[in-house]
Amino acid sequence: MILLRTFSLASIGLIFAISIYATITVGINWPAIYFGDLLNFDWRSQFNTDFLIHLFLLAAWISWREGFSPKGFLFGFLSIFMGGMFGFPYLLLAT
Repeated sequence: MILLRTFSLASIGLIFAISIYATITVGINWPAIYFGDLLNFDWRSQFNTDFLIHLFLLAAWISWREGFSPKGFLFGFLSIFMGGMFGFPYLLLAT
């Protein structure tokens, strides 16, 4: 469990650092970049599709874990739109 929590902490730091850097250098309009890559039907679209399915699966698990309550649906929503920035701290606190 210590290894999982350590990995979660490192992941939190890394995802926030990369997100801040990307926002500063590219801007905050991530949907245009994401969906543009998704519609190219190349390896980036394969990765983005895999990632999108992963996010929906994680959201379903979080909503189920929270008893399909309003809080659970909010947490599921946040896990889709914030990805690891929400999911990694949630996993850390859940452990």
